Amino acid sequence: MEFRHLRYFLAVADALHFTKAAEGLPVSQPALSAQIKQLEEEVGVPLFDRVGRSVQLTRAGSIFREHARRALREMELAQVAIAEEEGLQRGTLTVGVVQTVNAYLVPDIVGRFSTLHPQVSLKLDELSGPDIEAGVKSGLLELGIGFVPAGSDRLETQALFEEDFVLITSPRHHFAARRHLPLASLADEPLVLLPNIFCTRRLLNASFEQAGILPKVTVEMNSIEGILATVKIGKLATVLPRLSLGLQSNEGLRGIPLKNPTPRRGLGLLWRKGGYRSGAAQALADQVRLVVNKRWRRKPDR
Repeated sequence: MEFRHLRYFLAVADALHFTKAAEGLPVSQPALSAQIKQLEEEVGVPLFDRVGRSVQLTRAGSIFREHARRALREMELAQVAIAEEEGLQRGTLTVGVVQTVNAYLVPDIVGRFSTLHPQVSLKLDELSGPDIEAGVKSGLLELGIGFVPAGSDRLETQALFEEDFVLITSPRHHFAARRHLPLASLADEPLVLLPNIFCTRRLLNASFEQAGILPKVTVEMNSIEGILATVKIGKLATVLPRLSLGLQSNEGLRGIPLKNPTPRRGLGLLWRKGGYRSGAAQALADQVRLVVNKRWRRKPDR
């Protein structure tokens, strides 16, 4: 078995189509099919169910996919380690980032990092908090920027900052002029919120429960930018981390502090405990800390 077999397998597993997978590889579709057939013979079981022109992963294929990704990631880390031993900074750095950080902090982080380390290829995946933890633990992600404290003792974390949730409204909303609000005052307020699959929503639900209210959720959307656009042009309000107001496109929206209780979450860096930390990953972590200091800690009102 060669590493090209793993790359070809993952291309087909992602596309679930041999022809589409071959378009992104230096190999023809017939040759790709032959390579996958050779891999299946070596593994000893079918990895795909062929259904017409499309394919589906078998149960064995799904298991093999996770191990193949891990093997390729370990090879990438080995290449980075060797390059750094030779005094170079190259290779691929894969990082998982939660939604608000990806939208409002990552552009500045990437700009700084790419200027200092142009030979390092950055792969940034926007993921949920649990998916980031799982990726860091498995080694598929070298670094995570997610929620702390982490839910596993197999992770090491470094806290970056805590942020409060605020009620976000348009300037025309009846709460827009308020300086702060008790969370209980939202009991009958129509809201647009993230779905329950998001850690941010579940944390907010716990705060609502603590305040003794059941929120009136009129709309659920899985995009923070979509939620804010809806709030900006309509009558609905939302409750999101204050960081959500960071983009220039959100100017004009009002962020009203909440109390009794104040929903709050912590964000930080996540590493696999005892795992290899490449120089590239540590350099990116340095830029994360610099951007956080620049945008967050210099704003004491937040």
